[in-house]
Amino acid sequence: MDNRSDSVHSFKRVEAGGSLLLLLSLLFIISAPVTAQWTAERGSFRYAIVVQQDTYLNPDWAEVVDTLQAKYSAGIFIYSSDMFEVQDAVGAFAPDYLAFVAEWDDATVTFVTDAWLFGRGLDDDPYGDAVWGIITGYYVTDALRLATGPEGFDVKTVLGGTTGCDLTHYPQGISTSEATYGLYYTKALNDPNAVQHTDGPTDRTEWLVNCLNADSIDIFITSGHGAYYQWQLHYPTPDLEGYFRSYGNLGVQALGLTHGSEIIEINTTNPKIFFGLGNCQIGRIVNFNSMALGWLHTAGAYFYTGYVINEGTTSQQHGGTKAYFERQAHYTWPQAYYLANQALYYDKYNATPGAAGAPDLNGSALYGDPAMEARVADVGVYDPLLYSEDVQVDSAGSSWEVTVTITMNVEGNPGYTSKWGYRSPIVLFPFRVQDITVVSHDCKDVVVTDNFAIMHIWDQTEDPLPAGSTRELVFTCNPLTGISEGGELPFGNCNLANSPNPFTLSTDISFNLPEQMHVKLSIFDISGRLVETLIDGTLPAGTNSVIWEGNAAGQVPDGIYICHLRAGSESFTSRMVRLR
Repeated sequence: MDNRSDSVHSFKRVEAGGSLLLLLSLLFIISAPVTAQWTAERGSFRYAIVVQQDTYLNPDWAEVVDTLQAKYSAGIFIYSSDMFEVQDAVGAFAPDYLAFVAEWDDATVTFVTDAWLFGRGLDDDPYGDAVWGIITGYYVTDALRLATGPEGFDVKTVLGGTTGCDLTHYPQGISTSEATYGLYYTKALNDPNAVQHTDGPTDRTEWLVNCLNADSIDIFITSGHGAYYQWQLHYPTPDLEGYFRSYGNLGVQALGLTHGSEIIEINTTNPKIFFGLGNCQIGRIVNFNSMALGWLHTAGAYFYTGYVINEGTTSQQHGGTKAYFERQAHYTWPQAYYLANQALYYDKYNATPGAAGAPDLNGSALYGDPAMEARVADVGVYDPLLYSEDVQVDSAGSSWEVTVTITMNVEGNPGYTSKWGYRSPIVLFPFRVQDITVVSHDCKDVVVTDNFAIMHIWDQTEDPLPAGSTRELVFTCNPLTGISEGGELPFGNCNLANSPNPFTLSTDISFNLPEQMHVKLSIFDISGRLVETLIDGTLPAGTNSVIWEGNAAGQVPDGIYICHLRAGSESFTSRMVRLR
């Protein structure tokens, strides 16, 4: 980690250029068209949005929430000061995906830690229960871009600022060395092998920026010394290379800073993942110079993943993420990130051989929409997955019988091998279940939760498993029932609305209740100040209404007002416009 000040601003701005012949010689590898492969059948899923009340009372941020709600038919859960206020309600909703919508200065290290704890506390088992991500940005337009982004995108071309980027597990790309000048590797689309080169630039800064600005890179992976505001290209000391940084005084701009102190802006729009595989604190959001904010704003990142703590030899989260993303399964990026944490929890508390330490259980952040399907593209030729997964469900009896089978595709070690190596198989179910009883298995150990199964089938004391070998888990269960319908449910849509809207002197506010319950209906101005509480008491089931006459005497000024309904444990919000 580099702790130098982030206040240095006296750099010369230059246009991207240089090493053009070398760049073009590589781009033919990464510019071939790709056919979208992300439209896999997922079935229906449940999406929850957790947002602070003050954030939702801001109309610009409310648009982010409302966009996600409309996109996914999501439940909205609004808290006043602490996200754990709505943890029980979210748990009853049983979401598959969980989005924390937060303004950038609320997305602190503590917020990230709380997100992990929140996700583990949605039911009685100690494991996480929903694939989650944080939707944020220095500008609300950046958060809205995440909310309105595509359903998914292919991850076809990798660019590595480290040789630890697993180049041969992707269809094509370039990996560069953070320790040896001039060393890099290329992989073409239809060649399973990586080709070594030694004629790269001594300072890779401009070269890597040019590759990114060509709008052809789908995932960029870094390792080495980092901080919340920078990645140091060379390791272990900067020597003759530069930095990647983000500077707020340039308008929250991702950029490269060469060894000669020249600034080259990173301006690229194609969807991509930034993965700080082995960087200290590069996922922290501290101020407007934070790397995450710059990459969300100018570098096309739909996912930004990095540690919010110091990374070290016993850090395991990010190795698990790449294991489930491209080494042993092809889960989406957020799913792989989520499953890595479940493996980390299992290894940490079950003393898996070799998996000591693991201080990063709550130490990494993922910014982006958790339901967006970014997957390794099914094109070209690259290393096979370590094993195949199969889930069969027999629902003929009074309960389901589920059979999960792991089949080795190649000889290998399907368990913890190193901090950036393999992990035990985890199978994410396309359904949620309850009343689980394990019938049989031929594994060392198994964990079955309502949405995944961990199969501990190998550890470091054993020989590799041969290709073609299998392991099987059989359990009975029932489909999960009794699920709440969340922020829009059990009300369905409570139809909180006012008419007329806009209004001049008075407006009729109406809403539906599924049953008799306590209700609090309040009006806030656009700054979040309470204007008036109209109802604070018990109302009957059905349609209820109340007239608001503009603070009783019609004295409130023109503008936008927020109507906030608290009904039982649920919250609903609508916007009203007062005109004269």
